[in-house]
Amino acid sequence: MNSELKRVGLLGGTFDPVHNGHLGLAAQTIQLFDLQKVLFIPVSQSPHKLHDRPTSSPHRVAMLERALERENAFSIDLLEIEKGGISYTIETLSRLKESHPDWELFLILGADAFMLMDTWKSFADILKLCHVLVSTRPGVKLELPAKLSRALGIKKTALENSNLPITLNPVTGKTIRLYQIPTQDISSKEIRLRVQAGKEIKNLLPPAVDHYIMKHRLYRTDSPPTMV
Repeated sequence: MNSELKRVGLLGGTFDPVHNGHLGLAAQTIQLFDLQKVLFIPVSQSPHKLHDRPTSSPHRVAMLERALERENAFSIDLLEIEKGGISYTIETLSRLKESHPDWELFLILGADAFMLMDTWKSFADILKLCHVLVSTRPGVKLELPAKLSRALGIKKTALENSNLPITLNPVTGKTIRLYQIPTQDISSKEIRLRVQAGKEIKNLLPPAVDHYIMKHRLYRTDSPPTMV
Protein backbone atom coordinates (compact mmCIF):
# COMPACT_ATOMS: atom_id res chain seq x y z
CA MET A 1 0.00 0.00 0.00
CA ASN A 2 1.29 3.46 -0.87
CA SER A 3 2.07 5.08 2.48
CA GLU A 4 1.62 8.53 0.93
CA LEU A 5 -2.07 7.93 0.27
CA LYS A 6 -4.48 9.46 2.75
CA ARG A 7 -6.44 6.73 4.53
CA VAL A 8 -10.12 7.74 4.44
CA GLY A 9 -13.04 5.77 5.86
CA LEU A 10 -16.47 5.99 4.22
CA LEU A 11 -19.60 5.53 6.31
CA GLY A 12 -22.79 5.77 4.29
CA GLY A 13 -26.36 5.62 5.47
CA THR A 14 -29.70 7.34 5.69
CA PHE A 15 -28.80 8.80 9.12
CA ASP A 16 -32.47 9.28 9.97
CA PRO A 17 -31.38 10.23 12.59
CA VAL A 18 -27.64 9.88 13.19
CA HIS A 19 -27.04 8.31 16.62
CA ASN A 20 -24.34 7.24 19.07
CA GLY A 21 -23.94 3.87 17.36
CA HIS A 22 -22.83 5.59 14.15
CA LEU A 23 -20.40 7.84 16.02
CA GLY A 24 -18.95 4.99 18.09
CA LEU A 25 -18.40 2.85 15.00
CA ALA A 26 -16.56 5.68 13.24
CA ALA A 27 -14.41 6.52 16.26
CA GLN A 28 -13.30 2.95 16.87
CA THR A 29 -12.65 2.26 13.20
CA ILE A 30 -10.39 5.31 12.93
CA GLN A 31 -8.26 4.03 15.80
CA LEU A 32 -8.12 0.39 14.74
CA PHE A 33 -7.12 1.08 11.12
CA ASP A 34 -5.14 4.30 11.51
CA LEU A 35 -7.46 6.35 9.31
CA GLN A 36 -6.93 10.08 8.84
CA LYS A 37 -10.67 10.76 8.73
CA VAL A 38 -14.11 9.28 8.23
CA LEU A 39 -16.58 10.74 5.74
CA PHE A 40 -20.25 10.43 6.65
CA ILE A 41 -22.14 10.15 3.36
CA PRO A 42 -25.93 10.52 3.71
CA VAL A 43 -27.88 8.81 0.93
CA SER A 44 -30.47 10.55 -1.15
CA GLN A 45 -32.58 7.40 -1.53
CA SER A 46 -31.44 3.88 -0.69
CA PRO A 47 -32.05 1.34 -3.49
CA HIS A 48 -32.94 -1.22 -0.80
CA LYS A 49 -35.59 1.00 0.81
CA LEU A 50 -37.50 2.34 -2.16
CA HIS A 51 -40.83 2.07 -0.33
CA ASP A 52 -39.53 4.04 2.67
CA ARG A 53 -39.37 7.80 2.32
CA PRO A 54 -36.63 9.18 4.56
CA THR A 55 -36.90 12.48 6.37
CA SER A 56 -36.03 15.37 4.06
CA SER A 57 -32.36 15.74 3.21
CA PRO A 58 -31.99 19.20 4.81
CA HIS A 59 -33.14 17.81 8.17
CA ARG A 60 -30.88 14.75 7.99
CA VAL A 61 -27.88 16.87 6.98
CA ALA A 62 -28.60 19.41 9.74
CA MET A 63 -28.63 16.63 12.33
CA LEU A 64 -25.33 15.28 11.00
CA GLU A 65 -23.78 18.74 11.17
CA ARG A 66 -24.77 19.07 14.81
CA ALA A 67 -23.53 15.60 15.68
CA LEU A 68 -20.12 16.12 14.06
CA GLU A 69 -19.44 19.78 14.84
CA ARG A 70 -16.85 18.95 17.52
CA GLU A 71 -15.37 15.91 15.78
CA ASN A 72 -12.28 17.03 13.87
CA ALA A 73 -11.69 13.62 12.30
CA PHE A 74 -15.27 13.35 10.98
CA SER A 75 -16.77 15.27 8.08
CA ILE A 76 -19.81 15.14 5.81
CA ASP A 77 -19.79 14.60 2.06
CA LEU A 78 -23.02 15.52 0.30
CA LEU A 79 -22.24 14.07 -3.13
CA GLU A 80 -25.16 11.60 -2.98
CA ILE A 81 -27.59 14.24 -1.68
CA GLU A 82 -26.50 16.70 -4.38
CA LYS A 83 -26.78 14.07 -7.10
CA GLY A 84 -30.30 13.14 -6.00
CA GLY A 85 -32.21 10.04 -6.99
CA ILE A 86 -31.14 6.55 -5.95
CA SER A 87 -27.73 6.34 -4.31
CA TYR A 88 -25.39 3.58 -5.50
CA THR A 89 -22.13 2.87 -3.70
CA ILE A 90 -20.24 2.03 -6.90
CA GLU A 91 -21.03 5.48 -8.33
CA THR A 92 -20.00 7.22 -5.13
CA LEU A 93 -16.70 5.33 -4.96
CA SER A 94 -15.94 6.07 -8.61
CA ARG A 95 -16.54 9.79 -8.12
CA LEU A 96 -14.41 9.90 -4.98
CA LYS A 97 -11.54 8.03 -6.66
CA GLU A 98 -11.67 10.47 -9.57
CA SER A 99 -11.78 13.62 -7.45
CA HIS A 100 -9.34 12.39 -4.78
CA PRO A 101 -6.68 10.19 -6.39
CA ASP A 102 -4.52 10.63 -3.26
CA TRP A 103 -7.07 8.82 -1.07
CA GLU A 104 -6.96 5.15 -0.07
CA LEU A 105 -10.63 4.33 0.53
CA PHE A 106 -11.97 2.10 3.30
CA LEU A 107 -15.67 1.26 3.06
CA ILE A 108 -17.09 0.73 6.56
CA LEU A 109 -19.94 -1.78 6.78
CA GLY A 110 -21.86 -3.62 9.44
CA ALA A 111 -22.02 -7.40 9.12
CA ASP A 112 -25.66 -7.34 7.96
CA ALA A 113 -24.89 -4.95 5.11
CA PHE A 114 -21.80 -6.91 4.09
CA MET A 115 -23.74 -10.17 3.80
CA LEU A 116 -26.15 -8.47 1.36
CA MET A 117 -23.37 -7.00 -0.74
CA ASP A 118 -24.04 -9.41 -3.60
CA THR A 119 -27.35 -7.58 -4.18
CA TRP A 120 -25.61 -4.22 -4.71
CA LYS A 121 -25.14 -2.67 -8.12
CA SER A 122 -21.79 -3.76 -9.66
CA PHE A 123 -20.71 -5.15 -6.31
CA ALA A 124 -17.70 -6.97 -7.78
CA ASP A 125 -16.36 -3.65 -9.05
CA ILE A 126 -16.76 -2.13 -5.59
CA LEU A 127 -14.25 -4.67 -4.33
CA LYS A 128 -11.71 -3.36 -6.84
CA LEU A 129 -11.94 0.26 -5.69
CA CYS A 130 -11.64 0.11 -1.92
CA HIS A 131 -10.82 -1.87 1.16
CA VAL A 132 -13.85 -3.19 3.03
CA LEU A 133 -13.98 -3.03 6.83
CA VAL A 134 -16.69 -5.20 8.35
CA SER A 135 -17.63 -4.58 11.98
CA THR A 136 -19.00 -7.61 13.81
CA ARG A 137 -20.01 -8.70 17.26
CA PRO A 138 -17.73 -11.08 19.19
CA GLY A 139 -18.06 -14.70 18.05
CA VAL A 140 -20.19 -13.92 15.01
CA LYS A 141 -19.86 -16.11 11.92
CA LEU A 142 -20.80 -14.59 8.58
CA GLU A 143 -22.74 -16.95 6.34
CA LEU A 144 -21.98 -15.54 2.92
CA PRO A 145 -24.15 -16.01 -0.17
CA ALA A 146 -22.46 -18.23 -2.77
CA LYS A 147 -22.38 -15.38 -5.29
CA LEU A 148 -20.46 -13.16 -2.89
CA SER A 149 -18.09 -15.97 -1.93
CA ARG A 150 -17.22 -16.50 -5.59
CA ALA A 151 -16.59 -12.79 -6.07
CA LEU A 152 -14.29 -12.80 -3.06
CA GLY A 153 -12.42 -15.78 -4.47
CA ILE A 154 -12.91 -17.95 -1.39
CA LYS A 155 -14.40 -21.40 -0.98
CA LYS A 156 -15.72 -20.99 2.55
CA THR A 157 -19.13 -19.40 3.03
CA ALA A 158 -18.73 -19.06 6.82
CA LEU A 159 -16.24 -16.44 7.95
CA GLU A 160 -14.82 -15.57 11.34
CA ASN A 161 -12.15 -13.08 12.30
CA SER A 162 -9.48 -15.75 11.84
CA ASN A 163 -10.41 -16.06 8.13
CA LEU A 164 -9.52 -12.45 7.35
CA PRO A 165 -8.02 -10.31 5.91
CA ILE A 166 -8.88 -11.59 2.47
CA THR A 167 -6.68 -10.16 -0.27
CA LEU A 168 -8.98 -9.27 -3.14
CA ASN A 169 -6.40 -8.07 -5.62
CA PRO A 170 -2.66 -8.80 -5.25
CA VAL A 171 -1.84 -5.85 -7.52
CA THR A 172 -3.86 -3.18 -5.72
CA GLY A 173 -3.62 -4.79 -2.29
CA LYS A 174 -7.34 -4.33 -1.63
CA THR A 175 -8.53 -6.41 1.33
CA ILE A 176 -11.54 -7.22 3.47
CA ARG A 177 -11.03 -7.02 7.22
CA LEU A 178 -13.35 -8.26 9.94
CA TYR A 179 -13.15 -6.56 13.33
CA GLN A 180 -15.05 -6.73 16.59
CA ILE A 181 -16.39 -3.70 18.42
CA PRO A 182 -18.46 -3.39 21.61
CA THR A 183 -22.13 -3.71 20.75
CA GLN A 184 -24.33 -0.61 20.88
CA ASP A 185 -27.88 -1.82 20.42
CA ILE A 186 -29.19 1.34 18.78
CA SER A 187 -31.05 1.83 15.51
CA SER A 188 -32.49 4.88 13.79
CA LYS A 189 -35.80 3.07 13.44
CA GLU A 190 -35.95 2.45 17.18
CA ILE A 191 -35.34 6.15 17.84
CA ARG A 192 -38.10 7.18 15.44
CA LEU A 193 -40.54 4.77 17.09
CA ARG A 194 -39.58 6.00 20.55
CA VAL A 195 -40.26 9.61 19.53
CA GLN A 196 -43.65 8.61 18.14
CA ALA A 197 -44.46 6.89 21.43
CA GLY A 198 -43.30 9.85 23.51
CA LYS A 199 -40.40 7.90 25.05
CA GLU A 200 -36.96 9.17 26.07
CA ILE A 201 -34.16 9.16 23.46
CA LYS A 202 -31.50 11.44 24.97
CA ASN A 203 -29.05 8.61 25.78
CA LEU A 204 -29.18 7.25 22.23
CA LEU A 205 -27.82 10.23 20.30
CA PRO A 206 -25.88 13.49 20.79
CA PRO A 207 -27.79 16.13 22.81
CA ALA A 208 -27.68 18.57 19.90
CA VAL A 209 -29.46 16.03 17.68
CA ASP A 210 -32.03 15.32 20.38
CA HIS A 211 -32.73 19.05 20.69
CA TYR A 212 -33.04 19.39 16.91
CA ILE A 213 -35.57 16.56 16.73
CA MET A 214 -37.66 18.12 19.48
CA LYS A 215 -37.44 21.65 18.03
CA HIS A 216 -38.55 20.59 14.57
CA ARG A 217 -41.03 17.96 15.81
CA LEU A 218 -39.46 15.25 13.68
CA TYR A 219 -40.82 11.69 13.72
CA ARG A 220 -44.08 12.75 15.31
CA THR A 221 -47.42 11.70 13.87
CA ASP A 222 -49.28 14.85 14.90
CA SER A 223 -47.24 17.39 12.98
CA PRO A 224 -45.33 17.12 9.68
CA PRO A 225 -41.69 18.25 9.90
CA THR A 226 -40.82 21.57 8.34
CA MET A 227 -37.44 23.00 7.41
CA VAL A 228 -36.65 26.60 8.28
